[in-house]
Amino acid sequence: SSIMDKVTSQENLPVLVAGAAIGGLAACLYMKRNGGSGVLDVRSTTNSGSSGSAVYESARAVDEYLQFHFATPQELAPIVGPFVSKEALDFPALCARETTLAAGRRGRVLDVGCAVGRHSFELARDFDEVVGFDFSQAFVNACNKMKTHGRSDYKAVIEGQVMDTRTAFVPAGIDVSKCNFVVGDACNMFDISLQGRKMGTFDAVVAANLLCRLPDPKKFLRDMHVVVKPGGVFVLISPYSWLPEYTKKGEWIGGFTDANGKAIMSKDQVRAAV
Repeated sequence: SSIMDKVTSQENLPVLVAGAAIGGLAACLYMKRNGGSGVLDVRSTTNSGSSGSAVYESARAVDEYLQFHFATPQELAPIVGPFVSKEALDFPALCARETTLAAGRRGRVLDVGCAVGRHSFELARDFDEVVGFDFSQAFVNACNKMKTHGRSDYKAVIEGQVMDTRTAFVPAGIDVSKCNFVVGDACNMFDISLQGRKMGTFDAVVAANLLCRLPDPKKFLRDMHVVVKPGGVFVLISPYSWLPEYTKKGEWIGGFTDANGKAIMSKDQVRAAV
């Protein structure tokens, strides 16, 4: 399901808030610029483990993300697929499409936390230049393999220990020469080098399922005011599933109560930050 409502920030910046359910709720924000007693279960965005960012360097994580990004709806959800929106099962393409619709200009776009690249490839349908970066060298290697060869084999779990070798393909009609992939830190974006030069600024920036996996999400949000060009758009998609394995509790922007017992919600803090 999805929920759409339009809101306006104090700075009179148009902000579109949306939610998309894919096993859980992901909150999406599009921002245009003008000028403790419980026990938290340890879990990860993959089945490979939950030891912080190191999990994303494993071959298992690469395989899982290749499946999530490139598999067909039938491969992703063979049993419940007929009852689930095709858009929900093609989440990376949906994110790219919403970014394109939100963008006033379609020059340069940055895909922060690009994983294995499907968002970036889809963005190349409409933008002149796409830069994707990820903290995981394994993910960036997978992106460049997909760019070079247009395909990559991966192992999918069928049931228990039963595996099947499948192939991920770059969708037809995409000019992959528009895409460049590099390793980078979302909390230190100004240090990222792109072909020997600074990464620069962008007409659109998208960060999908990233914010609650950063050690310093507040800095990331602050930096958006520099990375996004005036008049550009920032698209944020996050389930706000904060975990201390990735973000120390003192750095969470929401998901806790303050000294007065008031619930601090991440979406409200993001609105204030952008």
